[in-house]
Amino acid sequence: MLSTGETDKTRALLKLGEIVKQANLKDSLGSETKPINTFAELEKEYNHYAEINKAPTTVEREKYTRRILLRSFGKKKLSEITRKDVDTHIQQRRRELAPGSINRELSLLKNMLNMAVEWGCLESNPARKVKQLKEPPGRIKWLNDSELERLLDACKLSTNPILYQIVLTALNTGMRKGELQRLTWDDVDLTERSIAVMQTKNNEVQHIPISEDLLPVLKVLLNENPHSHYVFSKPDGTAYGNWRRAFETACKQAGIKDFHFHDLRHCFGSYLGMAGYNSYTIMALMGHKTSAMSARYTHISEVQLRAAVDDIGAKVVQHESSPLNSLPSDVSS
Repeated sequence: MLSTGETDKTRALLKLGEIVKQANLKDSLGSETKPINTFAELEKEYNHYAEINKAPTTVEREKYTRRILLRSFGKKKLSEITRKDVDTHIQQRRRELAPGSINRELSLLKNMLNMAVEWGCLESNPARKVKQLKEPPGRIKWLNDSELERLLDACKLSTNPILYQIVLTALNTGMRKGELQRLTWDDVDLTERSIAVMQTKNNEVQHIPISEDLLPVLKVLLNENPHSHYVFSKPDGTAYGNWRRAFETACKQAGIKDFHFHDLRHCFGSYLGMAGYNSYTIMALMGHKTSAMSARYTHISEVQLRAAVDDIGAKVVQHESSPLNSLPSDVSS
């Protein structure tokens, strides 16, 4: 049995631990905060943390996912969430979503619970050892020479006056739609021929070279609207916004089916791969975290396969017509 002195000491240590926990939490979130006991309380504080530390587009995308997680874990105390709870959530979601989407949810859940551990609100992350689901190979859609020519011609005739320039930039840089929509002239150095992508998917700065063919296209855009802040803007200088409908119309007029704007990024990677560039070069140009993400673009087209066997065939024919075949059988053997 503890003495009165020992009891007081234990209480003091527990109180000190709580003070330290709250101090760590305040330091992480940048403001005074209430104790975090439930997952719902964690979600609120995590939202505040995300708004400070993540790109606005990422915060907006994660809000929907957090609402889904709240359905499964919102009423639970953090200390009551178990590995089995996480597994149950995944199994339920498998009836509704593809593995890739479930994996994105699991990654966010792990991150939220990791922050709870870091803030001193949870002893350990119950989702830490939960493995992601196996995903099928990602969609890679790219255009052949004929399709590419037809699409660019259709973009030139679009009611969107700069759709052609937008598509050409996407094809020459591999930039994502959101990155193109946010691109400003402050990010573009026409002298050094470089584009600084300030908010990539990895939330890092990436420098993309401007090709010789793209350079005059960007110069024309700047000269036509010199007072615009955005590269792709309306005549009044504001961001152009969403060009989805104009792009879909151009694809339809070009006779191209099942092709999305993001597939232009796949075209960029595929063209690099078919030109013979290795996965490390593709990784640097596309801003991938690992070369494995870029390796899928090093596929070989049917045209290249046909050319390869033609080369072998030519060598075989050349060997068949060599002087060696004219020798007597006993000599040639």
